[in-house]
Amino acid sequence: MFKLVRSPSDEITLSNCAAVNVKDHEESLKSSKYAKLNGKYVFKLTPTNDVRQGAIGLGGLQRAWVKADEGHMIPVTPISYDKDISCYLYQMSVELAFYPKDPRKPPPPYDSDQLANLLRDMYNNNPFSREQIFVVKPDKNKAQLLRARILDLTGSNPDMLRKGDSGKGQKRDNGVMTHQTLVKFEKAEDTVLLLTGSSRGYSTQAAIISPDWDFSQMGIGGLDKEFSTIFRRAFASRVFPAEIVEKLGCKHVRGMLLYGPPGCGKTLLARQIGKMLNARELKVINGPEILNKFVGESEANIRKLFTEAEEEQTKLGSASGLHIIIFDEIDAICKERGTVGGGTGVHDTVVNQLLAKLDGVEQLNNVLLIGMTNRRDLIDDALLRPGRMDVQVEIGLPDKDGRFDILTIHTSHMRNNNMLDGAVDLRDLAEKTRNFSGAEIEGLVKSAANTAMNRLIKFKDGVNVDLPSTDKIKVSRDDFQQALLDVKPAFGVSNEQLDKYIRNGIVDWSDQIEQILEKGRLAIKQTQLDKFTSLTSLLLHGRPGCGKTALAAQLAQECKFPFVKIVTPEHMIGYTEAGKCQAIKTVFDDAYKSPLSCVIVDDIDQLLDYVNIGPRFSNVVLQTLKVLLKKHPPHDRKLLIIGTTSTHSVLQQMGLADSFSYQTHVPYLSNGGQVMAVLKELNCFSEADTKAIKKSITPLKDLHIGIKNVISIAGATLQATGSAMDVVFAGMLEEQGCVKFNM
Repeated sequence: MFKLVRSPSDEITLSNCAAVNVKDHEESLKSSKYAKLNGKYVFKLTPTNDVRQGAIGLGGLQRAWVKADEGHMIPVTPISYDKDISCYLYQMSVELAFYPKDPRKPPPPYDSDQLANLLRDMYNNNPFSREQIFVVKPDKNKAQLLRARILDLTGSNPDMLRKGDSGKGQKRDNGVMTHQTLVKFEKAEDTVLLLTGSSRGYSTQAAIISPDWDFSQMGIGGLDKEFSTIFRRAFASRVFPAEIVEKLGCKHVRGMLLYGPPGCGKTLLARQIGKMLNARELKVINGPEILNKFVGESEANIRKLFTEAEEEQTKLGSASGLHIIIFDEIDAICKERGTVGGGTGVHDTVVNQLLAKLDGVEQLNNVLLIGMTNRRDLIDDALLRPGRMDVQVEIGLPDKDGRFDILTIHTSHMRNNNMLDGAVDLRDLAEKTRNFSGAEIEGLVKSAANTAMNRLIKFKDGVNVDLPSTDKIKVSRDDFQQALLDVKPAFGVSNEQLDKYIRNGIVDWSDQIEQILEKGRLAIKQTQLDKFTSLTSLLLHGRPGCGKTALAAQLAQECKFPFVKIVTPEHMIGYTEAGKCQAIKTVFDDAYKSPLSCVIVDDIDQLLDYVNIGPRFSNVVLQTLKVLLKKHPPHDRKLLIIGTTSTHSVLQQMGLADSFSYQTHVPYLSNGGQVMAVLKELNCFSEADTKAIKKSITPLKDLHIGIKNVISIAGATLQATGSAMDVVFAGMLEEQGCVKFNM
């Protein structure tokens, strides 16, 4: 039995040895290199005269490990590892922490490879046991000590050792360290110690995905591709231990931008990502909430969002949990610097503060900022570069399969409760809801449900509900048909405008009209089918009233594209030049969001404010149209542009006509036979009047009149009284000055 005393020197303590008297070592312990204390704990022995006989000296952590206090009597038994080759260690895992406590100011990261070499040199031929605790001094010139705890030991394979290879064997409770022993370090929890290098073990990392998360219940139909992109670019690195990511030389993504049309699921996707991730409490911020009227408060609000993440990263380093901050309407605070008026410059300083937190001098690696916006073009470019919000995913309009998924999600309650009629074909609805956003599809389902419920409401003697029949409510196919009439997509077809332009249909008064339509149909096919062409444009030019707009509207209806919009001067009365350019650009930007789009640019000369007197035109609008007519849509998007003008020669002089892929002339009517073809199509006169009109216009020569004027004259003739129809019709043609009578 030996009396436990303090170690006589720090040198012996740091060598993790037990100090014994020289005579005790020679006599009682038989000059053994190793001894077992308390029947369990193995130490290497260091003989010294600084310890009295009958005593054994250990450091504070060593005494704590052997579970004995100073002054206790403990058994010490000599043991020998010299002939037992299987006792040598192949690998040991060591947990490190600062000792006795974390310093106030965390030092720079420790190189785990240098620490491993230090341990091998310092503790060569030292025995170690699982859960053993000892002290390490990593730098001779500094007083900082580290507390080490053995987590795991793996013994070498004796057969392979004899062959000169330190092969990996079985796990052991103890063994002797050699210069060939591999050392892996892990940092203890709740310590600010940071490790670098290849000898750092794979730290225990909390699963980034919540263990109870069910991907099938995400409820984000139509966004599978986008979610896969987000996971690959933003979360794949966070699934792996930080050590592997560091070896690859990678950094975690700290910012992500979701952009796209309203109602397409940006906010829903961000919420589901927050629920899916095993992260700290989610912070959801609306962009305008950051702004404050007091100087410096807006920047302080930004700093507060990152305070918890900064404190945790300082304390835990790579073991820190993930902090997610969701910014809705981020364009409200992150506009391009220098573009916001006012003397305070608040927007600029908010952007600067956000940039500093994401990718400043002290970078945060435990933050994921998810921004959402409908106007990506407004956001400062510095925020979108790699290292900041480098993952930018467009959440666009869902395709057919996506619309089917969304319809399936929003009709699930109806289906599960047997309230959806079996005749409702969701695949057919998905086809009919082209260019509907997710929110609009949800509105469609709500409208159909409201229509079904309305059948049970009685308005006699007040508003009453037929309660006994409520269990028999079925949302039918007709209900969805009605909902399709009620709910119109924001990025759909302007049917009302198109119908207005072709209310009388297309009058096929000549083979030339059919030839013009065939050219337009060829442009439609090229837009749809040609894999080499993403932008096709057709210019219809001719004198006023020749039917250019009607032909353009007819082609737009025939193309069956999910997005059809018209840019027309009548919607821009009173606009400034800048306002007109922005309105035109908005239509084109919307068109780029649809897989197939058609834009009609009507009366280009009026859009340009062109007049013969002067002449005068808007160069700003001209340059805008030149750019947009040649700008190709994004990848996998197709755009057809149909333009109309009454001043083709002027557009040629401006260089705008050459911006179109094809140009075709829409002619005036040139003879009486063409006029009669129009009247036959209109079928507005009696047979006798038609014969009389034909006879009266037979002598007409050098006819030069637009189809619009002919239809107008025919309508006016029908209102005439007291004169023969043929006389009135021929007289009005003469008054129009479009013909000459050869008397």
